[in-house]
Amino acid sequence: MVAQLEPADVGGTDAPMVAAPRPRPTVRDAAAIAVLLELVPVLHDVRTMLTAPYWVDEAWVALSVRFSLSELPVTTSSSPLGWSFLLRLVPDIDHLRVVPLVFHALAVVAAYALGRSLSWPTPGRGIVAGMACAMAVLLLPAQQVRHDLKQYTADAAVAVVLLVLVSWTEQSWSRRRLGVMTAVVAVGILVSHVTAIVAPCAFGALMLTTAIRRQWARFVEVALAALNAGIIVAAVYVGISSRGRNEAMERYWVDSFPAPTELPGHLGQQIDDLAPLVGAPGLVVVGLLVVGTRTLVARDRLVSGVAVLLLPAVAIVLGVAGVYPLLELRTSHFLLVTAAAVAGIGVAGLADSAATLAQRRLPGTRPAIVSAAICAVLLGSYGIGNGRWYRFDGNEPGLYYTAIAVTDVRSATGYVATHRSPNDVVVMNDAAWYGFAFYSEGDTIELVAPYGNTVGWWVRMPTRPDVVVVSGHDTAAIRATLDQALESAGRRGGDARVWLIRSHVIDDEVDAWRQVLADYRVEQVTDGVEPVVLVSNR
Repeated sequence: MVAQLEPADVGGTDAPMVAAPRPRPTVRDAAAIAVLLELVPVLHDVRTMLTAPYWVDEAWVALSVRFSLSELPVTTSSSPLGWSFLLRLVPDIDHLRVVPLVFHALAVVAAYALGRSLSWPTPGRGIVAGMACAMAVLLLPAQQVRHDLKQYTADAAVAVVLLVLVSWTEQSWSRRRLGVMTAVVAVGILVSHVTAIVAPCAFGALMLTTAIRRQWARFVEVALAALNAGIIVAAVYVGISSRGRNEAMERYWVDSFPAPTELPGHLGQQIDDLAPLVGAPGLVVVGLLVVGTRTLVARDRLVSGVAVLLLPAVAIVLGVAGVYPLLELRTSHFLLVTAAAVAGIGVAGLADSAATLAQRRLPGTRPAIVSAAICAVLLGSYGIGNGRWYRFDGNEPGLYYTAIAVTDVRSATGYVATHRSPNDVVVMNDAAWYGFAFYSEGDTIELVAPYGNTVGWWVRMPTRPDVVVVSGHDTAAIRATLDQALESAGRRGGDARVWLIRSHVIDDEVDAWRQVLADYRVEQVTDGVEPVVLVSNR
């Protein structure tokens, strides 16, 4: 049993809510969560996730752990400060991706809590609903490509956790629960910037429903809690997070900020692009989202349903306003996971309705078992249909591309460190530089900030004057740097060599390197996805 609203409370007074006895977490809940956590390494290639080399976007995140704690506000850049701090708690720098993995697992557990928290007829049916909601999140193909060392899984976890807290607060009203929501927002904004998007939806839904019900005393309590949360979010943004917003970053995301007239086309294009990572036909997804939202309302979670509806509306407004990228795969990962959770509730709602009907038609039928069977069939079919995504290593032909599978600056850095002579010169493109600096653990690094790139900072290695970084991606910049390196090697001595390390070479840079290297003698000295080569004059 869960808390029920008394008639006076619904009608518009502020009479205290009378709570019916509610089940506490049971051994069965613990067993269900344990099963879900055990499925995480079954569906995800955790070993590869934790040990693969860092690619360029991850490398500067990883490199932040090598700087002093006082420099963290600068080096965290577009990552949340608290999230970057958590990386420092990981003892092995090669296993930093354990942080996004933990948040991925947290999102699954939170989804279970969300589905379980609704007002289901029996605890058994509540557990089935929790499992359905969690499995939808766990099986979502988009989850399989978020193995990188970025905060996107934290975004998803915080979003679902806040929805759980909305449901919890709606279940049994108290100032203490509002205080817990405010405290979670304060912690959440340190690990996830999207807390600033989800929190207004959560508090806004509470304010809207209390106003509609004319529960003015509660409205004031919610407004005060929302104000406190807003002050905290604003302080963190102004004091820390705004440093990650710069002109280079805004130029990078410009295509994700549609004008009002561009909005329909942008939404259509992005939805088409995201469809394979959702893993189900569009009409099915929309139908389940509608059913899931209706199930929230039908199971005494009107506020939660309103919060769910506010999320896409706020995301669209922020995208058009040029504040936050709209429906971009990485930055909108929290929306995909939240949608999966709501769709999972939709599955549970359909299954429970069918189980109730079966019980009426066939007395003696156990609704929890019928509901579990229906959920297993529906979600099992979904899992089988998306089976190729699971244990995804990022290099499945024709499926999806991730840089983790085609980047290995770690091996290149280690090979050159072992085989280079003191007179040698090392050339690399700028995408390799952060990774090279990170994996050159024996060398001193110095922070250079501010710097006019998307990260907002650069790194200097004062003990490595032999290293030259190509300043651009065009043929002129590449040729000038190689000529400079060859000239420098010539001055160092007849045995000096020029090593070339490249990483994340994409788009026009591929052709630029091919054209320039055709004019030099090139000897490949390592194998792998990003081989090291020696360059000399013909």
